[in-house]
Amino acid sequence: MLFKKLVEYSREIKRVSSRNAKIDIITQFLGGLDREEAEIGVNYIAGSVRQGRLNLAWKGLSELMHISLIQPVKSPNLLEVDEFLSKTQSARGRSKIQVLRPLFMRLSTQEREYLAMLILGGVQQGAGEGLVKKALSQFFDTDDSAIEYGYMHKPNIGKLFEYLLQKGKAGIRNLGTQIFSPVRPMLAQTAESVEEVFREYNDFALEHKLDGIRIQVHKGGDVVKIFSRHLKEITMHFPELVDCAKTLPVDEVILDGEAIGITRDGRPLPFQLLAKRTTRKKGIDNIKKSIRVIPQFFDILYQEGHDYISLPYRERWEILGRMITNKRFLTHRVLARSKVQGETFFEDALSKGSEGVMVKLLDSQYKAGKRGKLWFKIKRANTVDCVILAAEWGHGRRTGWLSNLHLGILDETRSRFLMVGKTFKGLSDEMMRWLTEHLQRIKVHEDTWTIYVKPEIVVEVAFNEVQTSPKYDSRVALRFARVKTIRHDKAPYEINTILDLETFMKRGGIHEL
Repeated sequence: MLFKKLVEYSREIKRVSSRNAKIDIITQFLGGLDREEAEIGVNYIAGSVRQGRLNLAWKGLSELMHISLIQPVKSPNLLEVDEFLSKTQSARGRSKIQVLRPLFMRLSTQEREYLAMLILGGVQQGAGEGLVKKALSQFFDTDDSAIEYGYMHKPNIGKLFEYLLQKGKAGIRNLGTQIFSPVRPMLAQTAESVEEVFREYNDFALEHKLDGIRIQVHKGGDVVKIFSRHLKEITMHFPELVDCAKTLPVDEVILDGEAIGITRDGRPLPFQLLAKRTTRKKGIDNIKKSIRVIPQFFDILYQEGHDYISLPYRERWEILGRMITNKRFLTHRVLARSKVQGETFFEDALSKGSEGVMVKLLDSQYKAGKRGKLWFKIKRANTVDCVILAAEWGHGRRTGWLSNLHLGILDETRSRFLMVGKTFKGLSDEMMRWLTEHLQRIKVHEDTWTIYVKPEIVVEVAFNEVQTSPKYDSRVALRFARVKTIRHDKAPYEINTILDLETFMKRGGIHEL
């Protein structure tokens, strides 16, 4: 399939508003893919690239948007585009732009815009992986639950489509949890407080939430492999965790947990120190001595041929507890029976160096890759007052509204605004309506996706940490930022400064990239 045909399908998906109509168009698109381009094409229509992050910023891509076209323009096919992206992934620095230059010279303006957004992960067509899975159900004439089951065990939408083309929908029955085939980790929604959870739910457990590295440990005989949250193998970085897994009294097992850096007295180390373990390829033994790591397991997915994913959490925990004889390697957990007990556990978690607590419903199955209302995370949030510097047009449910806000704070002289991140989280429909109307009144200029505004509107933003970031002129970014409220009572030059964030960072609230 030619790349321009993909762009035409995307434009058609964006044009229609009906969810079912979008699914029909995606289904037609699936039927036009050859088997060798199946994985590539499905990822593209879902708004992603097979290679993952290419570490290309908009500044470099915007340069490519304005180069001269080769005449006559001859659109590449999907396989050719994929080959260019693979070469870009292995290139460094400015050479990434040079690798992509011959490709962009063959693309029309619309094709360039679409490819740039694919690379940045910002395709705005009102359809993503969720609707593509619905289209897969329609294409293979099966129900949504079968596709979800398949996706759980082949957690790449493109690879799943490729597999189903080969095996047919009957092939889903042959999929299951397998040793050394990582499963997408179950995710948690954010809850505001322990009180909120007690108000809505009854049977749940509370666990300490440590700011470590999510790990999925697979043991098969004497072989141990460790995978990250993003399913990347990180075994070589954690030899002590491999040794720990080898002592487990089972031949085959898959465990979910976190790798935690600890001090000599057993308190958790800041994430930025632990993260160094995953960036080093040499000297692992030396860094192992300076940054001690232990596992904190909180779930079991598979053991000796038994798939536990469909079991309720209470049963999985019981199985896990019987297997892990060294309780030091189990996440600290309680069954909170009252709000007071829950809040006490939350405060205790914070005092021991945890980020907060996890809340897990006792009847919840393990929903791989899902962020449903089954697990919740509660952290003590910090807040800062920011000014809106720009806003991007939304897509999907937010189509037609300005929503992704560019946030700024003042420099130390209170004379210049510095960008500290973006967020669309926390915005209610009412907030987005108000912002869409008022931001356009103070517009300075705009491009295809973004309007840049006078720094007049102040928002209160909650965040968990500050991370170092070369992307912004402030050199830092707010981590897990979400808008709490629009501060109609505050003027732009009354907001927080970079010095406030530096003070926060000195207290340990920093997360290095």
